[in-house]
Amino acid sequence: MNASSVTTLATAALLALAGASTPAFAVPDGPISDAKAPAAAPPLEGAMAARLAYNLGYEDFEKAQAEEILGQKLTGATAKASADKVRASFSAARAKFEDAAKADPSTKEAWNLIGYTSRRLGEYDKSLAAYEKALALNPNYSEAIEYRAEAYLALNRVDDAKAAYMTLFASSRSHATVLMDSMQKWVAERRKQPAGVAAADLDAFAQWLAERATVAQQTASLSLDKQVVRAWN
Repeated sequence: MNASSVTTLATAALLALAGASTPAFAVPDGPISDAKAPAAAPPLEGAMAARLAYNLGYEDFEKAQAEEILGQKLTGATAKASADKVRASFSAARAKFEDAAKADPSTKEAWNLIGYTSRRLGEYDKSLAAYEKALALNPNYSEAIEYRAEAYLALNRVDDAKAAYMTLFASSRSHATVLMDSMQKWVAERRKQPAGVAAADLDAFAQWLAERATVAQQTASLSLDKQVVRAWN
């Protein structure tokens, strides 16, 4: 067989392989020398950044609440360790809520929970200032009205708490019910530890609460507010 015949047979063999049913494997391209790395995603801003920070804060917020429930069954050193965890989680949550409010100052939910976490951390001035921010954005923000009233109680500002209750009684019976429960507990606590509240003032407030509770019970069927609200500490 001469060289020409060998070349002809080789060509035929290659053509036969090309038409066979077995798939051919593609050879990947090599690196592109002048390729540029993709640009980094721009940092989130405004409402999206606020939403992300708020949601991250809420995770710490829920962690604090869960730890608090567990801590109710503990005593001694383990109870103290649990309380420290609760405080740390509320502090972490507040930092993220503050980030949310900074990213978008119109996020009333962030201001509201800055108020809540600050109160739980014992920083009442900061708490009240945050509630004012939330209520400036929405004066009818029932949750903020109720939370702010809890801060008023901690500061023995009974008249302010009463005013908040009346506002909620007219606009959100469910939140009013939560506040009523908190006020009744506050009376019970102050009877044990007055903390500067005169006995006569405490009795007068207790009487007012009893009267308002009666009115609430008598008018319960007239309320259209059926929202279920979780009681906060």
